[in-house]
Amino acid sequence: MRFFHLKTLPGMRWTLWFLMACWCAGVYAATPTPGPTLAQAYRPGIDVTAYWVSEKYDGVRALWTGQELLSRQGLPIRAPAWFTAGWPNVPLDGELWAGRGQFEQVQATVAQGLPQDAPWRALRYMVFDLPGQPGGFGERLPHLRQTVAALNLPWVQAVPQWRVASHSALMQQLRTHEKAGAEGLMLRRDDAPYRGGRSDDLLKLKSFEDAEALVIGHLPGRGKYAGQTGALLVETPGGQRFRLGSGLPDALRRSPPPIGSVVTYRHNGTHASGLPRFARFWRVRADQPPPQAATH
Repeated sequence: MRFFHLKTLPGMRWTLWFLMACWCAGVYAATPTPGPTLAQAYRPGIDVTAYWVSEKYDGVRALWTGQELLSRQGLPIRAPAWFTAGWPNVPLDGELWAGRGQFEQVQATVAQGLPQDAPWRALRYMVFDLPGQPGGFGERLPHLRQTVAALNLPWVQAVPQWRVASHSALMQQLRTHEKAGAEGLMLRRDDAPYRGGRSDDLLKLKSFEDAEALVIGHLPGRGKYAGQTGALLVETPGGQRFRLGSGLPDALRRSPPPIGSVVTYRHNGTHASGLPRFARFWRVRADQPPPQAATH
C-alpha cells in the first residue's frame, strides 16, 4: 500500500497533530493524583510560623477523586447519591466527621454496605486540601475556600485554618481545643506542595500518642474478669507483641474484637525496646484493613 505524503496533505497533517494533542491531554488527565499526605508528630523546635494550624478531626479520612469518595487506603466509600451530587470534578482531601467524640458514629455510617440517608445526614465533609491545585498550601487555600463556597452545601465545609506566632501560643491553642473536646491540632506547611506520603509538610499535635495494632490473641482474665478476656494480645506493624488490657471496656471483655481486627491504643512514648509505655486500649478500627504486621 502506498502511504500518503504529509507534505502534500496539510489537512491530514493538522488532523494528526490534533489527534496527538488530544492523546497527550488524555494521558495527563489520566495521571493519578498523589497518594494522601500523611502526618508526622509535631516536636518542639519546629518553626511554627511556617505552618497553618487547624483542628484535628476525629473522623474518617475521605478523598474525593472528582468522581467518587475513597478511603485513605483507596477503598470506595459508599455515600448516598445526594451527598456528593454537584461536587466538583477536581480532587478534594478531607474528613467525614460527625462532631467531637463521635468517631464511632462516623465509622458505623461509613461501614454500611448500603448507605442509609439518616446517618449520613449527621455527617459533614470537612475539606482541608486540594490535591490537584499547584503551589504551596497557602496558595491552595483560597482556591479551596472558593471551591467549597461555590458548592453551597451545608454538609461540605472548608476547615478553618489560622496562624500562630510561637510554640507557646500553639500549646495554648492545643489546651483550649482539647478542653473543648477536640482530638488535637494539625499543622500544614505554608509553602509545601501537595505530595503523598509522610513528611513534615503535615504535622499532628496531641497531648498523647496513639497507634494501631493487630489483634492476634485473647488472653484469659483473672479475678473479677475470670471467664472473660483479661487482655488482648496485639502485634505492631513492626512485629512487636504486647498485652493490651488497660482501658478495655467490660463489653469488649465479654465479647472481644475478633482475631485479625485492628485496634487503636494510646500511649506515652516508647521504651528503649520500642514497645509503648503505658499502653491503653482506645477503640476498634473498622474503617481500615489490618496493618502489615510481621508473621512468625
